[in-house]
Amino acid sequence: MFSSLKKAVVLLTFFFMTASAFGHSHGHLMIDDGWVKASLPGSKMSSGFVTITNHGKHDDQLIAAYSDIAKQTELHSMEMHDGVMHMRAVKQGWLIAAGNTLELMPGGKHIMFMGLTTKLEAGDKVKITLEFAQAGKIEKTFMVKKVDAGHHMHDDHQDHDHHQNKDKKKQHKHEHKHEHKH
Repeated sequence: MFSSLKKAVVLLTFFFMTASAFGHSHGHLMIDDGWVKASLPGSKMSSGFVTITNHGKHDDQLIAAYSDIAKQTELHSMEMHDGVMHMRAVKQGWLIAAGNTLELMPGGKHIMFMGLTTKLEAGDKVKITLEFAQAGKIEKTFMVKKVDAGHHMHDDHQDHDHHQNKDKKKQHKHEHKHEHKH
């Protein structure tokens, strides 16, 4: 009986290790749809997006992101205050409660890549490491996608100068403030 039980445990362990190695699941987290905006000519910024579902029984938290594609990588949020769009670094990251999904998407929460070290062209694949409070560091491959030039998104940092003069800001109808929460 003991040897049958031992075989079953070994087989189940092997099954779960093999299944997680080939799927998008990392323990209790399901990480899907990771993509990065293709860079515009002369741009040194881009942003990344992903959907993370926590299938575990305990909360987790996305606390950081890392990549060699930029000199600096931060978690950012976009929020409208008094009719002005504000971009802020989010130092503490975002909670992913058990059974819930965190969506990083254009116009909202996102990964910000500043000081690009390479040109990002549609169809490229880039490595991004996501760091979680419980799950630790998980490296994922994100697809680079071209954003339709005629479709303006509020978080499209690539066509905004964060150091514009006030007259230009008034003409633009909204401004981006790069503030850090402490």
